[in-house]
Amino acid sequence: MSDRPEPTPETATADESGEADAQAMRALLKRSLSRDGENAPDLLAGVQRRIRARSRGKFFADGWSTTQARVNYALIGILTLLLAVLAYYMLSPMGMR
Repeated sequence: MSDRPEPTPETATADESGEADAQAMRALLKRSLSRDGENAPDLLAGVQRRIRARSRGKFFADGWSTTQARVNYALIGILTLLLAVLAYYMLSPMGMR
C-alpha cells in the first residue's frame, strides 16, 4: 500500500514535466562536473596583456603584478609574522628576579 494519492490527469502531467526538468538538471550537472580544470584555458595573461595595451601601460606595466610567483607572498608573510613575534617578545615587560 502506498501513501501517495492516485494521480489525476493534471498532476500526472505536472509530475512528468517536473521529472523531465529534474532529469535535464541532472544531465547538466553531470556535464559541468565532468569537465577537467586542467583543460581550461589560462585567460589571465591574455586579459592582463589586453588591459596593458588598451591603457597604454597605465595598468599592469610593472612586471611583479603579472608574475605568477606565489612564493614571494608566502615569504613576505612569514617574515612579517616573525618580526611581529620578535617585537612582541622584545617589547613585553620582563620580570627581573
